[in-house]
Amino acid sequence: MVTDLGGFAASTFKRGIAFINLPTTLLAMIDASVGGKTGINFCGLKNEIGVFRNASTVFLDTQFLHTLDRPNLLSGYAEMLKHGLISDHQHLTKLLQFDILHPDLCLLQQLVEHSVTVKEGIVLQDPQEHGLRKALNLGHTVGHAFESHALATHHPVLHGFAVAWGLVCELYLSIKRFNFPRDIFYELQSFVRDHYGRFPLDCRDYDRLYELMTHDKKNTAGIVNFTLLGDVGDIRINQIATKEEVFDMLDYYREN
Repeated sequence: MVTDLGGFAASTFKRGIAFINLPTTLLAMIDASVGGKTGINFCGLKNEIGVFRNASTVFLDTQFLHTLDRPNLLSGYAEMLKHGLISDHQHLTKLLQFDILHPDLCLLQQLVEHSVTVKEGIVLQDPQEHGLRKALNLGHTVGHAFESHALATHHPVLHGFAVAWGLVCELYLSIKRFNFPRDIFYELQSFVRDHYGRFPLDCRDYDRLYELMTHDKKNTAGIVNFTLLGDVGDIRINQIATKEEVFDMLDYYREN
C-alpha cells in the first residue's frame, strides 16, 4: 500500500518527482514496488486511479521479512506462484516445494530475485499493458472480484489470498479451454487449499461477482477478459468467457 500511495503521489506532485522503493513486505517486493504501476482504489474497485511510473531504484532484502506475520507472507507468495505459472516448470516446482511456513530467508531471496526477473522481463516488453503484460493478470480477474466482494460485505481479505483463489478458478477455466495439465492444476489447488483456505462462496453471490468482473479496469463493454494458460509458460491473453463459463468456474470452486 505504501509503495502504491507513495509512487502515485510522487508521480503526480509537480508532474512527477523521482522516488525510491524500499519494500518491507513480500507482496510489495514481488508486486507493488516493481513494474511501474501505481494505483489507489476508488468506489469499491481495485486500483481504479493510477499512473505508470517506475521508481528510480528498488532495494529488495528478505531479511525484513523476519517480522512479517504469516498471512502477509502468504499474501506475497501468491504473486510468486503466479510468476512461476507464467514462466517455467522448474521455477514453479521450486515454489510449490518451498516451505513457506518455515521459510529459509536466504533461499527466499533467490526465489524473489527470480520472480522479479520474470515480471521485469514482461514489463520491459510491454510497459503499459497493451499486450504481453496482461500475462501478469493471471488469477486477478476473479481475484479482484473476490477481493471487492469481500470488502463490500465487510469481510476484507488480503490481496494475495484473493489472487491464490483466483488462480485456482482461472486454471480450471484453462483446463476447459486449453487442456492445461491436470496434474499441475491439482498440485496448485492442493497448495492453495492447504495454505490459503477457501473463499466463502455462495451461488447467490455469482451475479454480483460476475458484475464485478465486468467492471474490472481490464474489461470493457461488459465483456469478461481472462489471461489463461495452455501449459506453464504458455500464456493466452485476451480470452473472453461467457457468463455461463464463469458460473461453471464458480460452481467448480464452490464445490471443490
